[in-house]
Amino acid sequence: MLGKKYVFETKSTRLRRLAFSGILMTFVSLALVMTFVIYIPMYAKHQKTKASGAFFQKSPDAIAVFTGDKGRISYAMELLKKNPTSKLFISGVYAANSFETLLNKQVDPHTGKELSSTDLQIDLDYESKNTFENVRGTVNFLKSNPELTNVLIISSDYHIMRVNLIISHFLTNSKTQFYYDSVPSSYTSWNETRKLLKEALKIARTFIQLKILREDIISL
Repeated sequence: MLGKKYVFETKSTRLRRLAFSGILMTFVSLALVMTFVIYIPMYAKHQKTKASGAFFQKSPDAIAVFTGDKGRISYAMELLKKNPTSKLFISGVYAANSFETLLNKQVDPHTGKELSSTDLQIDLDYESKNTFENVRGTVNFLKSNPELTNVLIISSDYHIMRVNLIISHFLTNSKTQFYYDSVPSSYTSWNETRKLLKEALKIARTFIQLKILREDIISL
Protein backbone atom coordinates (compact mmCIF):
# COMPACT_ATOMS: atom_id res chain seq x y z
CA MET A 1 0.00 0.00 0.00
CA LEU A 2 2.72 2.45 0.95
CA GLY A 3 4.75 1.54 -2.09
CA LYS A 4 1.86 2.29 -4.45
CA LYS A 5 1.24 5.60 -2.72
CA TYR A 6 4.67 6.90 -3.59
CA VAL A 7 4.79 5.37 -7.08
CA PHE A 8 1.66 7.27 -8.17
CA GLU A 9 2.25 10.42 -6.12
CA THR A 10 2.11 13.52 -8.29
CA LYS A 11 4.35 16.54 -7.95
CA SER A 12 1.54 18.67 -6.49
CA THR A 13 0.51 16.08 -3.90
CA ARG A 14 4.16 15.60 -2.93
CA LEU A 15 4.56 19.35 -2.42
CA ARG A 16 1.39 19.46 -0.33
CA ARG A 17 2.58 16.52 1.76
CA LEU A 18 5.98 18.15 2.35
CA ALA A 19 4.35 21.48 3.20
CA PHE A 20 2.02 19.78 5.68
CA SER A 21 4.95 17.90 7.25
CA GLY A 22 6.94 21.14 7.51
CA ILE A 23 4.06 22.97 9.15
CA LEU A 24 3.50 20.09 11.56
CA MET A 25 7.19 19.94 12.54
CA THR A 26 7.28 23.71 13.01
CA PHE A 27 4.20 23.57 15.23
CA VAL A 28 5.63 20.73 17.31
CA SER A 29 8.98 22.52 17.64
CA LEU A 30 7.32 25.76 18.72
CA ALA A 31 5.18 23.87 21.23
CA LEU A 32 8.28 22.23 22.72
CA VAL A 33 10.13 25.56 22.89
CA MET A 34 7.19 27.32 24.54
CA THR A 35 6.79 24.49 27.05
CA PHE A 36 10.49 24.76 27.89
CA VAL A 37 10.31 28.55 28.17
CA ILE A 38 7.37 28.32 30.57
CA TYR A 39 9.19 25.69 32.65
CA ILE A 40 12.37 27.77 33.21
CA PRO A 41 10.81 30.22 35.74
CA MET A 42 8.93 27.34 37.36
CA TYR A 43 12.23 25.52 37.84
CA ALA A 44 13.75 28.59 39.48
CA LYS A 45 10.74 28.90 41.79
CA HIS A 46 11.14 25.25 42.82
CA GLN A 47 14.82 25.85 43.58
CA LYS A 48 13.94 28.92 45.64
CA THR A 49 11.50 26.87 47.72
CA LYS A 50 14.15 24.19 48.21
CA ALA A 51 16.69 26.79 49.37
CA SER A 52 14.19 28.38 51.76
CA GLY A 53 13.63 25.01 53.39
CA ALA A 54 17.35 24.29 53.67
CA PHE A 55 18.13 27.63 55.31
CA PHE A 56 14.98 28.05 57.36
CA GLN A 57 16.78 27.81 60.70
CA LYS A 58 20.40 28.22 59.65
CA SER A 59 22.49 30.45 57.44
CA PRO A 60 24.33 29.36 54.31
CA ASP A 61 28.08 29.12 54.74
CA ALA A 62 28.47 31.30 51.66
CA ILE A 63 26.30 33.39 49.38
CA ALA A 64 27.59 33.65 45.80
CA VAL A 65 25.93 36.14 43.48
CA PHE A 66 26.51 36.17 39.72
CA THR A 67 26.30 39.70 38.35
CA GLY A 68 24.76 40.50 34.99
CA ASP A 69 21.24 41.81 35.51
CA LYS A 70 19.42 44.22 37.80
CA GLY A 71 18.41 43.25 41.29
CA ARG A 72 20.87 40.40 41.85
CA ILE A 73 23.37 42.24 44.05
CA SER A 74 20.74 44.12 46.04
CA TYR A 75 18.88 40.86 46.71
CA ALA A 76 22.09 39.16 47.82
CA MET A 77 22.79 42.09 50.16
CA GLU A 78 19.35 41.74 51.71
CA LEU A 79 20.06 38.07 52.35
CA LEU A 80 23.45 38.94 53.78
CA LYS A 81 21.81 41.37 56.20
CA LYS A 82 19.65 38.49 57.45
CA ASN A 83 22.64 36.10 57.49
CA PRO A 84 25.63 38.19 58.62
CA THR A 85 27.74 35.12 59.39
CA SER A 86 27.67 34.02 55.74
CA LYS A 87 30.59 34.82 53.49
CA LEU A 88 29.64 36.82 50.41
CA PHE A 89 31.22 36.17 47.02
CA ILE A 90 30.31 38.52 44.15
CA SER A 91 31.37 37.18 40.76
CA GLY A 92 31.76 39.35 37.69
CA VAL A 93 32.30 42.75 39.31
CA TYR A 94 33.16 45.67 37.03
CA ALA A 95 36.80 46.71 37.48
CA ALA A 96 35.96 50.22 38.73
CA ASN A 97 33.72 48.99 41.54
CA SER A 98 34.53 48.21 45.14
CA PHE A 99 32.22 46.80 47.78
CA GLU A 100 31.49 50.36 48.95
CA THR A 101 30.54 51.56 45.47
CA LEU A 102 28.31 48.52 45.00
CA LEU A 103 26.53 49.40 48.24
CA ASN A 104 26.03 52.98 47.09
CA LYS A 105 24.84 52.06 43.59
CA GLN A 106 22.75 48.94 44.06
CA VAL A 107 21.50 48.73 47.62
CA ASP A 108 18.85 50.53 49.60
CA PRO A 109 20.58 53.28 51.66
CA HIS A 110 19.35 51.86 54.97
CA THR A 111 20.59 48.35 54.09
CA GLY A 112 23.87 49.77 52.81
CA LYS A 113 24.44 51.65 56.05
CA GLU A 114 23.83 48.51 58.10
CA LEU A 115 26.17 46.39 56.01
CA SER A 116 28.94 48.97 55.83
CA SER A 117 29.02 49.16 59.62
CA THR A 118 29.20 45.37 60.06
CA ASP A 119 32.28 43.20 60.10
CA LEU A 120 31.46 41.11 57.02
CA GLN A 121 33.48 38.64 54.99
CA ILE A 122 33.36 39.79 51.36
CA ASP A 123 35.24 38.56 48.29
CA LEU A 124 34.95 40.22 44.87
CA ASP A 125 35.73 38.50 41.56
CA TYR A 126 36.76 40.95 38.83
CA GLU A 127 37.78 38.37 36.21
CA SER A 128 34.57 36.50 35.32
CA LYS A 129 32.82 37.71 32.15
CA ASN A 130 30.25 34.96 31.57
CA THR A 131 28.40 32.17 33.34
CA PHE A 132 31.12 29.56 32.83
CA GLU A 133 33.68 31.92 34.34
CA ASN A 134 31.28 32.75 37.19
CA VAL A 135 31.20 29.05 38.02
CA ARG A 136 34.97 28.73 37.77
CA GLY A 137 35.49 31.78 39.99
CA THR A 138 33.05 30.42 42.56
CA VAL A 139 34.76 27.03 42.58
CA ASN A 140 38.16 28.66 43.09
CA PHE A 141 36.71 30.70 45.94
CA LEU A 142 35.37 27.52 47.54
CA LYS A 143 38.70 25.74 47.09
CA SER A 144 40.30 28.55 49.08
CA ASN A 145 37.62 28.13 51.75
CA PRO A 146 37.04 24.35 52.06
CA GLU A 147 35.02 24.81 55.25
CA LEU A 148 32.16 26.30 53.17
CA THR A 149 30.00 23.31 52.37
CA ASN A 150 26.52 24.85 52.02
CA VAL A 151 26.46 27.50 49.31
CA LEU A 152 23.57 29.63 48.11
CA ILE A 153 23.84 30.83 44.50
CA ILE A 154 21.98 34.03 43.57
CA SER A 155 21.02 35.04 40.02
CA SER A 156 17.96 35.94 37.96
CA ASP A 157 15.21 33.34 37.74
CA TYR A 158 15.73 32.72 34.01
CA HIS A 159 19.44 32.07 34.66
CA ILE A 160 19.18 29.46 37.43
CA MET A 161 18.66 26.39 35.25
CA ARG A 162 21.80 27.03 33.20
CA VAL A 163 23.87 27.78 36.30
CA ASN A 164 22.77 24.51 37.88
CA LEU A 165 23.44 22.63 34.62
CA ILE A 166 27.04 23.85 34.58
CA ILE A 167 27.70 23.32 38.29
CA SER A 168 26.19 19.83 38.34
CA HIS A 169 28.25 18.87 35.29
CA PHE A 170 31.63 19.93 36.64
CA LEU A 171 31.11 19.16 40.33
CA THR A 172 29.63 15.67 40.29
CA ASN A 173 31.85 14.44 43.15
CA SER A 174 31.87 17.62 45.20
CA LYS A 175 30.91 17.49 48.89
CA THR A 176 29.60 21.02 48.63
CA GLN A 177 25.84 21.39 48.64
CA PHE A 178 24.58 24.05 46.23
CA TYR A 179 21.23 25.77 46.58
CA TYR A 180 19.71 28.39 44.31
CA ASP A 181 17.72 31.53 44.94
CA SER A 182 16.74 34.08 42.36
CA VAL A 183 15.40 37.50 41.51
CA PRO A 184 12.02 36.98 39.80
CA SER A 185 11.23 38.60 36.46
CA SER A 186 7.78 39.88 35.55
CA TYR A 187 7.80 38.89 31.84
CA THR A 188 5.15 41.52 31.18
CA SER A 189 7.36 43.39 28.70
CA TRP A 190 8.95 42.21 25.46
CA ASN A 191 12.42 42.97 26.87
CA GLU A 192 11.90 40.56 29.78
CA THR A 193 10.35 37.91 27.55
CA ARG A 194 13.21 38.22 25.07
CA LYS A 195 15.70 37.50 27.86
CA LEU A 196 13.82 34.30 28.63
CA LEU A 197 13.78 33.21 24.98
CA LYS A 198 17.51 33.90 24.61
CA GLU A 199 18.21 31.99 27.80
CA ALA A 200 16.28 28.97 26.52
CA LEU A 201 18.60 28.89 23.49
CA LYS A 202 21.66 29.28 25.73
CA ILE A 203 20.51 26.38 27.91
CA ALA A 204 20.07 24.18 24.84
CA ARG A 205 23.49 25.19 23.52
CA THR A 206 25.14 24.59 26.89
CA PHE A 207 23.52 21.16 27.18
CA ILE A 208 24.86 20.19 23.73
CA GLN A 209 28.34 21.51 24.57
CA LEU A 210 28.56 19.72 27.90
CA LYS A 211 26.55 16.52 27.52
CA ILE A 212 26.83 15.68 23.83
CA LEU A 213 30.00 17.28 22.48
CA ARG A 214 31.76 16.94 25.85
CA GLU A 215 33.63 20.19 25.33
CA ASP A 216 36.18 21.15 27.99
CA ILE A 217 34.93 24.71 28.31
CA ILE A 218 36.43 25.56 31.67
CA SER A 219 39.24 24.06 33.72
CA LEU A 220 38.39 23.74 37.41
